Amino acid sequence: MNGKQTKIALSVALLLLGASLAVAFTSVGGTVRPAGGIIIDFGDREITYVPVDLSAHPDAMSALEAACESEGIEMVSDGAWVYSIDSRPEMGSARGWKLYVTPIGGDSWRLHGGDPSSVRVADNSAVAWALCADGEDPTPGVDATGVGYYGYPQAKRLVTLAPSVTETVVAIGGINAIVGTDLYSDYPESVMSLRDKGRIAVVGGYSNPSFELIMKESPDLVIGMASQAGHIQVIEKLRARGVNAVVAFDGESIGTILDNTHMIGEAMSYSLGADEVLGDVAYAMGEIGRIMDSVSGSYRPKVMVALSTAKSPWISGSGTYMSDILALASAENAYGSVSGWSQVNSESIFSYNPDYILVIGYGEGEDGYEAMIGGLPPEWKRTAAYIDGNIYSLDGSSANLASRPSPRAAQLAELVGRIVHQDAFGDGIEVPKYVGDGFCEYLTITKEMNFG
Repeated sequence: MNGKQTKIALSVALLLLGASLAVAFTSVGGTVRPAGGIIIDFGDREITYVPVDLSAHPDAMSALEAACESEGIEMVSDGAWVYSIDSRPEMGSARGWKLYVTPIGGDSWRLHGGDPSSVRVADNSAVAWALCADGEDPTPGVDATGVGYYGYPQAKRLVTLAPSVTETVVAIGGINAIVGTDLYSDYPESVMSLRDKGRIAVVGGYSNPSFELIMKESPDLVIGMASQAGHIQVIEKLRARGVNAVVAFDGESIGTILDNTHMIGEAMSYSLGADEVLGDVAYAMGEIGRIMDSVSGSYRPKVMVALSTAKSPWISGSGTYMSDILALASAENAYGSVSGWSQVNSESIFSYNPDYILVIGYGEGEDGYEAMIGGLPPEWKRTAAYIDGNIYSLDGSSANLASRPSPRAAQLAELVGRIVHQDAFGDGIEVPKYVGDGFCEYLTITKEMNFG
């Protein structure tokens, strides 16, 4: 394994260590942030949050009535059940209005099936009336540490602790609010430009943000990631000092990427920008899914995603962002039976026998691709992917695309779809075996979705 590959493997090990340690720090400690209003969730992340005077309307039903009145929304209810809000649900819909709560100290929704007037809004971190079918849950109303994220003032001095968070903030139009980032937030170029001009400070590495450097920037909002124990630790200290902070969910799926985009937009009071981005992503992914469904038929190639060309590499298993991308691209994760990012033994590579292999972040440039192929371990050379010439290297900016769960996931989905179904888009574009910084030239649907 060369030096760059070793660095990648060590980075993944630190990432996984941070994820395991973070479990021990997900308690919100002394942080108490009771709900100050009602969430009205129409489904598909169409959400209205309304602050309510809880001294006059303390329970979930009267608070909803006050919220609808203040927003001019028509509501039909008998005081115990809500039949419609804004003329929804439509006739024949399987969805109905239900009350969900996240009690203070909890971290997920609980369906309340009893009398809504018995639910005191202030006893919860979030309260939502949501249009859901049986088995559905609303968009999360609290962050990864169980703290509500609705009702913060608009962010004017924001610190981001992860590249994916920085990308999301820029995507929704919040770059001018950023005063600090982690060292590795290098996209888009406007972030680096502002850093060079001294308008954005570096507040630490990805796994080890500095409390002192963050406080030096006098932030009014700090956003970190749940996978990093260091983020949660520093955010607890910030909250104890009265600094507003949000912990985004691990980006292990497309769904959590979209949840994070919504959450960051709401916490920053940039909800209109977040809604626009979510609409663009939903449209693009819908188009990609439609194309994939129309051409793939029953053929779903097996794809292995690896972080190096080591004899026993780290690979993407189930429950990962990449696994979701493969599914959208009408491909099968060759290691779908393995959970998360895992290091696998060399013998398994041939037994799983992937049709395609994507190597993320090899780091030797286009000239090093042939050397990479020639230096593959024997087990790799026995796979269908090697025999058929279907080993691809995503390097540079395209590797960042594959490792940073942000709204640019739609671009990754199109790129992967074009790799594993070369003729699907019918435009003659052929993705080369090495893809670096210029990945956008191989895209059409998502070509302009650089968000910054």
